Amino acid sequence: MACFRGNQEFYGEVLLLDDSKITLMTEQGIKKSSKAATILQRVFSHLNVVEVKFFGLRFCDNKQQTRWLDPLKTLSRHRGLMGPPYIFYFGVKFYAENPLKLKEETTRRQFYLQLRQDVCRGRLLCPAHLKPRLSALMLQADRGDVGGAEELDLGENQEVQIIYKSLSGVSRPQAQNLFLSLCSSLAMYGVSLFNAYDENQSEYFLGPTPGGVVIYKNKVLVGKYFWQRINKLHFKNKTFQLRVVGKNGSEKSFFFHTSDESDCKRLWRCCVEHHVFFRMSESNHSTHRLRHNSIARSPTLAFPRLNVGVPTNQSVRDQTTKDLCLRLRSSYTGLIRVFPVQCNLLWRL
Repeated sequence: MACFRGNQEFYGEVLLLDDSKITLMTEQGIKKSSKAATILQRVFSHLNVVEVKFFGLRFCDNKQQTRWLDPLKTLSRHRGLMGPPYIFYFGVKFYAENPLKLKEETTRRQFYLQLRQDVCRGRLLCPAHLKPRLSALMLQADRGDVGGAEELDLGENQEVQIIYKSLSGVSRPQAQNLFLSLCSSLAMYGVSLFNAYDENQSEYFLGPTPGGVVIYKNKVLVGKYFWQRINKLHFKNKTFQLRVVGKNGSEKSFFFHTSDESDCKRLWRCCVEHHVFFRMSESNHSTHRLRHNSIARSPTLAFPRLNVGVPTNQSVRDQTTKDLCLRLRSSYTGLIRVFPVQCNLLWRL
């Protein structure tokens, strides 16, 4: 497989959450100089998704690390992107705290498919006693009412079959919503964990969630810090710093070390992107309060380059791509008003 900066021909696929695919070819006007938003627009149009801010496209780089495409970067500027063929994975990037409050049915459907995949592949851990109910809800959401014993998968255990039969009469959308509600109540919902160590070489797992940053040690939650309490996210070389403000106003910093600088930067970027996204969501409800919180007072907060700022003067042929870029940019307008200094860093990194 050649590096992305090699062959001029473009051929690739986007793997969707329902296991179907969208084929990408040079003949469709997609090339290395195209922005990632071009592919995103094609996917959103195909799926009829309106609430685009929750989703993104991932790829596996030449170091076997999973990374998210930056919508406003050209494909050629994504380091480590390998092909042809170029393989992208559509999925949820930011998990809504309460997926039942999502406005569009199409959005909830994609959340259901993502969480179904997370459960089936073991990414979303759940207590053993809840697994049969989740399995039964998936059967009801996917198949509807059971028509007889012969329609049941022989691989399903008896407890799942009993619960599945008890759901008779529950519509598929209702079962989907029950599944979303149960998944969003789990401790590991929307959690992205990264491996790190403290100064004593004790192993930890930490990462962002819809509510903040969580820290685990020996599979036990030892720290949970809400976004509004976090006033600094920083990394240097292999060291990641998390600084939080206590209820009494005192500050405390936590330092973690990763195996290499690339992992540290990925941890930092993931935390900062989630911080920006969910604090921005908060600002929509309480802009005045955010102007006076600890983060607004900290000009040293290291925000990521999300590339949703002012469009460049370069002409863009595809008007739908322009529209998507503007929609992505508008998602951050509230945050830019609240945090102008920090967001300035966003485009300079």
